[in-house]
Amino acid sequence: MDYYQQIQTAESLDRLFEIWKNKKPNAEINHSANYFIADGIVNSDVWNQKDKKRILYVLKEAYGTDWNENTLATWLANDHPKARIWKRVAKWTYGIQNTDSNALKAYKAELSEAEHNSSLDQIAVINLKKSSGNSSSNYDEIDRYAEYDREEIKKEFELIDADIIICGSTFKTLNHIVFGCEEVVPNENWFYYLKVCGRERLFIDYYHPANHWSDLINYYGLTGIYQQALKAKE
Repeated sequence: MDYYQQIQTAESLDRLFEIWKNKKPNAEINHSANYFIADGIVNSDVWNQKDKKRILYVLKEAYGTDWNENTLATWLANDHPKARIWKRVAKWTYGIQNTDSNALKAYKAELSEAEHNSSLDQIAVINLKKSSGNSSSNYDEIDRYAEYDREEIKKEFELIDADIIICGSTFKTLNHIVFGCEEVVPNENWFYYLKVCGRERLFIDYYHPANHWSDLINYYGLTGIYQQALKAKE
């Protein structure tokens, strides 16, 4: 069985990442030598609860060299970090989980520890660049990684099987390079219902959670877009 057959027949994220991190390098990208950082579903038990919305964050890259055998997903599950980016992701998740077409959940400047931890447990994360990440992203480089790992990212997306995809400054790369979709008609409200990996899913084309706008503006911007997407389906 060749490499891409192994990718296509992988039945779990753990198996996919095991194959992926040993992918044959090209002239620029060498996952096995450059700290491949797996991501995926934070808490599978929570993810599979029928009363929870499956929210996937598609981000640019993780970075660092001290991960050992840890992954981004297990780190989020075990540590529930409160760095600025993850506090914001937790608030966004809290808002979406508690918003419907009739009522938008009010902003909270600080989630309780239980709310923060629970919110992070409810998500999945895909970084388009899995190795040799940096704190500041080069978009051309992100695109090259996404093209090189297109089939693997598609398989990860399929295995995660999310309902709602929050694209943190990654929508164009995900849509065009990974999925090879034709140009979508721009939506001034920044949401798209696209049929990907066998079914329709909601994509929100939003800012990266590390952006410098205020938490309040970020929160109501995203939850407002989500609510408008729900109303559009009614």
